[in-house]
Order: sequence, then C-alpha cells, then structure tokens
Amino acid sequence: MEPHLRILYTVAETVSRTLDVEAVLRTALDALTHVTGHEIASFHLLSTDGATLELRGDRGLSPRLRQVNRLLPVGQGLIGGAAAAGKTVVVTDIQGSPDVLPSAEDAVRRDDIRGFVSVPIQARGRLLGMLSLGRQTRDPFSPEEVALLEATAHQIGIALDNARLYSELVHAEKLSAVGELASGVAHEINNPLTTILGQAQLLLGRDDVPVPVRERVEMMADEASRAARIVQNLLLFARHYPPERRPCVISDQVERVLALKTYQLEHDEIRVVTEFMPCPPVWADENKIQQVLLNLIQNAHQALLRRTGERVLTLRVRPRDRRVVIEIIDNGPGIPTEALPRIFDPFFTTKPPGEGSGLGLSVSYGIVGQHGGRLYAENRPGGGAEFIVELPTGDRH
Repeated sequence: MEPHLRILYTVAETVSRTLDVEAVLRTALDALTHVTGHEIASFHLLSTDGATLELRGDRGLSPRLRQVNRLLPVGQGLIGGAAAAGKTVVVTDIQGSPDVLPSAEDAVRRDDIRGFVSVPIQARGRLLGMLSLGRQTRDPFSPEEVALLEATAHQIGIALDNARLYSELVHAEKLSAVGELASGVAHEINNPLTTILGQAQLLLGRDDVPVPVRERVEMMADEASRAARIVQNLLLFARHYPPERRPCVISDQVERVLALKTYQLEHDEIRVVTEFMPCPPVWADENKIQQVLLNLIQNAHQALLRRTGERVLTLRVRPRDRRVVIEIIDNGPGIPTEALPRIFDPFFTTKPPGEGSGLGLSVSYGIVGQHGGRLYAENRPGGGAEFIVELPTGDRH
C-alpha cells in the first residue's frame, strides 16, 4: 500500500475508536496533512440550523485562507455546494473553477492552491460537515485517494455520532445520579424550612411586633421563601414522571409566558421581537413547556441586564423537518466558551451569586428530553446567545 494511502487508512481506523469530538478533529487533520506533504486540510461542521458550515479545525491554511473559510454558506462555493448536494467534489485546478466564492479567489490565488477535493461527512443519513483537502501541485487526486478520503469521512461521521451519543449517555447518567441525591436533600430540608416560614408568618401577623423586629422577620421570611423555591426546583429536577400530553400550539405557549414577563421586560427596557410561523401542534404537556419557556426567557432577561445599550430579546417559532423549533435569542454578552459544554449541568451557573441556583436549565433540559426533543445553546456570530428547543410534531410519542 502507498504510504499516503496507508496514512488515510490509519486515520479511518483511529477515529472510528474515538469518543471525543476534538480528538477526532486532531487525529484526522494531523494525518491528512501528511498525505503527500503539500496538502492543506480543513474540517467544517454543519451549524444547528443547517445554513452554514463552521471551520472547526485546519492544517496548513494561511491566515487569509482561514479567514475566508471561517464561516461558509451552505449551497454557495465549492464546499458549500458540495454540502448542499451531499456529494464529493473534485477539482483539478481550483483557480479555474467558477464555483470558488468571490471572497476566496484572492486567497486561493496568493496561496497557489491547485488540486482540491471536498467530501461530505455523514451519519445516519444526516450531513454533519465537510472534510476538504487542497494541494499546491497540479497532480490530480486519484480515484484511490478520493475513495479512501470518502472512507475516512465515513469513519469520522461514525466517530462524531458515537461521541454525541456517548456525551448524551454520560449526561443522562449524571442527571439521574444527581437527581436521586437532590430528591433526598430536598425532602430533608423542606420540613425545617416550612417550620421557619410558618413561624415567621405568625410573627408578622401580630400587631405588637416592633418595627425593627418586623423588618428582620420579613427578611427571614423572604430568604426562607427563596430557599423553598430552590427546594421545589430540586424536587422538579429529581422527579421522573411522564408529562400529561395533549395537542399544543407552541406559539400560544410563548405568548402566555410573555404575558407573564411583559411588565418586567418593559421595566428593564428590553425590546421583544416575535417571529411566529404557522406550525403544526406538538403532543406536549402545556404546563411543562411553559416552565421551559419561562426558564429560558428568564435566563435571557438576566443576561440582557448585563448589557449597556439597546437590549433585544427575539423569540422565533418555526417548523423544520417534522419538528417545531423555538429560538430564544438575546443580544447580551453571550455564554463564555468554556461554559458551553456545562451549561445544562445541574448547579452550574454563570450568573452572579443570588441570581440563580443553576437548576433552571437542567430542569428544562430534562423536560424537553421527556418530550422526545432537543435543547441546546450556542453563541451568535454577531454577539449574544441563542437557546434552541426542538419538539417533534404529530400524534402521541
């Protein structure tokens, strides 16, 4: 076997055993750039909305090429066009191709890129991203090289899918273990809290309590009430019972939650933008869905309070592939990159002390999962954060 073909085979074999997304990227790109000694390699992942390809790793790209490849529109250019078609594209001389994006023409010419091949990465019939190679020689990519690159992309797709499933399994096991612990803790502290709150209310009901004492008792009652709400969230987090489902129009649920928050949002000068497209109903527990929406809107509200200037909260509801997608978007400071992988972990929070217990997003994640849906978060390219809820449409699930 030719040395460069052996390297490609090693890549395919190695990534198939990898359960970490970043390790998949490093393994594939490190090896692929040594295929002939002249190649550049890039790895793009498809965005959650399916509209763009994000550069997640590269080897050999110049700064100018890296910049133009950072975010590519699906359906445009060589890589975006191949992604839209879900097919491999091979070009002998990329400098003569009319499909090169205008923004990339100068970088391609300056770096003297010639041969080019881009291969879709798929799993379970779904496009995950694109794996691309370029070379500075006029030697065409042979059919054997293309075939092995496609096999490598196939193995990367399997590895990425396995990594996702493994991550979800670990997260589910973690939530289950913490849920059992939380349930026990909540029950243990609920009784003394009830006693403290009850005694405080009795004192506040008396007319002979001096004002300074009354103020301290009111403070005690308020803090006990806040602790009781945390306990209630713990119990919600720990319980595992099936939701009571019925046909549910998601846009109606969003409007009901907004009605509860309108005064607070207006008071904090937050402009609300709603974009509701007609969607089929989902089979859901309306109360649970409202709880998720309230948690996510409250989360965005608190993020926007840390922003100076115009504050905008955008709520979108739209159909996509037999699902209803809800997007909660704010133009606040965004989510710290290091916090994104843990954003749905119980008791993890980026909020200042006193603003939250770190359970709201975990509870919401569990509720959406019970409904057979997905909840995930990402930062917006222009700033701010976005939380996306996907719920399946149709009858009972």
